[in-house]
Amino acid sequence: LGLDDIVLEFDNKSLTHRPDLWGHYGIAREVAAITESKFKTLEPKVEIPSSGKAPKVEIKDYKLCPRYCGLIIENIKVEDSPDWLKKHLTAVGHGTHNNIVDVTNYVLAELGQPMHAFDENFIKKGITVRRAKAKEKITTLDDKTRQLSKDTLVIADHEKPVAIAGVMGGENSEINEKTTSIILESANFNAGSVRRTSTKLGLRTESVQRFEKSLDPNLAELAIKRAAELILRICPSAKIAGPITDIKDFENKDIVVDLDTNKARSKIGVDISSKDMKKMLEKLNFKTTEQGKILKVTLPSFRATKDIDIEDDLIEEIARMYGYENIPATLPKLPTRLPEENTERFKKHRARELLSYGLGFNEAYNYSFYGQKEIANCLMTEEGHIKLLNYLSEDQTHLRTTLVPNLLKNLAENVKHFSSSKIYEIGRTYKEIGKYMPLEEKRITGAILVKGKTDEPFYEAKGVVDSFLNKFNLPKMKKAKEVDNAPYAHPVKALSYIDQNAQTLAKIFTIHPSVAKNHGLENHSAAFFDLNFTELMKLERQARKYKKIPKFPSIQIDISVIVDQRTEVREIKNAIQKADQNLITDVTLLEIYQGENIAKDKKSTAFKVTLQALDRTLTDEEMLTVQGVIFKNLEKLGGRIRGKKS
Repeated sequence: LGLDDIVLEFDNKSLTHRPDLWGHYGIAREVAAITESKFKTLEPKVEIPSSGKAPKVEIKDYKLCPRYCGLIIENIKVEDSPDWLKKHLTAVGHGTHNNIVDVTNYVLAELGQPMHAFDENFIKKGITVRRAKAKEKITTLDDKTRQLSKDTLVIADHEKPVAIAGVMGGENSEINEKTTSIILESANFNAGSVRRTSTKLGLRTESVQRFEKSLDPNLAELAIKRAAELILRICPSAKIAGPITDIKDFENKDIVVDLDTNKARSKIGVDISSKDMKKMLEKLNFKTTEQGKILKVTLPSFRATKDIDIEDDLIEEIARMYGYENIPATLPKLPTRLPEENTERFKKHRARELLSYGLGFNEAYNYSFYGQKEIANCLMTEEGHIKLLNYLSEDQTHLRTTLVPNLLKNLAENVKHFSSSKIYEIGRTYKEIGKYMPLEEKRITGAILVKGKTDEPFYEAKGVVDSFLNKFNLPKMKKAKEVDNAPYAHPVKALSYIDQNAQTLAKIFTIHPSVAKNHGLENHSAAFFDLNFTELMKLERQARKYKKIPKFPSIQIDISVIVDQRTEVREIKNAIQKADQNLITDVTLLEIYQGENIAKDKKSTAFKVTLQALDRTLTDEEMLTVQGVIFKNLEKLGGRIRGKKS
């Protein structure tokens, strides 16, 4: 069947960034250097007339198009390509169209130079390389109409754009079975311009993959001659109408880089002679001259397009030609001083120990982005968000200002498999605060989800925050009702931890019912804790103060008080503690009761109060005195002591 073939596979990712290796010709040149074989240079056998009909070409922006070669070939007969051409294209993953288009694709695969062929009959009064006009449109070869911006470089005639430069040709000038005369294009386009256009249009082609890596402008001439040679070969009736139109404006001077051979030996770690270095570089088509310990290295044009710039680039070339496997493994010279400790990373590890090992949470890793859908589902607005110009997908359009939306998506996914979840994430948030840099903060946000309607997740989240503050010996903070609630938080079931400067450093909240419904969690209870890790870690670490274990026994008394339903437990505990801050060592909530024998607008709370002195055993009289003050404080709060004798 003639399908026997040899496939050479190169397992080297660096090839991706070498523009000269995106064609078989460049690969062959590289293999010849590595295997010390003779490289057969390509010299197209085609005679280009010195006079005759040549395409008219005008370049409006040489920065975006430093070179444009055009050639007219007449008496074309468009038909199927011969079998040998079809097989070659199929072998490298290209489809086949017709003999003219197939030749341009063949040259693309062979030399790595994208080409295009226009039907000359559709090109009016010559070719102009210019930027697109505002809202100008073109229907490309994939049968899609695309609106262009003023930054888009196009190939146009004097009436319309006929191709998007470096990306794709237009349908209005494509080769068809009636084509008899063509204009071959072989040009060089600015890498950044092609990449931006491709991204903006969402159109990635074989041509883009090559141009975006900065092709050698000198390759354009070789490619157009090679294409002409192949067209004349497979289309005997074809005739070159005239000379190549070659419009160019780029520096084609030799670039010389100095290489200190002693420095190369030091960096590679092997005693390679200057003679061997010279030999290795010359195999790779570099020209070298010696000046003492310095090699003057002239770069070939195909390696001088952002590939080789500095001395270290040449040292890398020598190292790989010598063979990394031939470089002996030796321990590096270690500095006598240890590097500075990365305190933030150390503290993140400690936080993970607490949350993952101590409290049973699973850590989540999410992207630093979310989309318009996530913003809407969390009842947020775009205000304060930074929108990406070149986002990858619709769910990654904005930099996140909070970790909550992505964690909610995690919960929604987990609930399909588990009735409860405990997850957290450590990551950065980004808020737009000015024209330049965003406010960037590192946060630890966690979520607790259980099935059914309950407040248990809220109290568990509160316990997590208290454990975190204790773990890092952070100063005590005032707990306050959240007054500036996030839109995704419950308007009432929320709590903030505030430092002495009234700065909120931690939050606990139940998720807003509407947000829960938007994520399919309406039959579950979910609570979040959100820690400003950046600000918390700025606080001075508080030294632990240890006290001697008391030698004298403690006294415990139980107190039950009926209070207004809206009275917070915190207020009751504070009232008890104020009775005697020296003798009262602990106040513990035992229960909260609402129901039979208790008014609907009231609740019964029970506390265990521990009294203890460091220097003596307390008397019953002292206990009764403290108890009496506690009762008075609670009555001032509007409470009624249960079981108190009148």
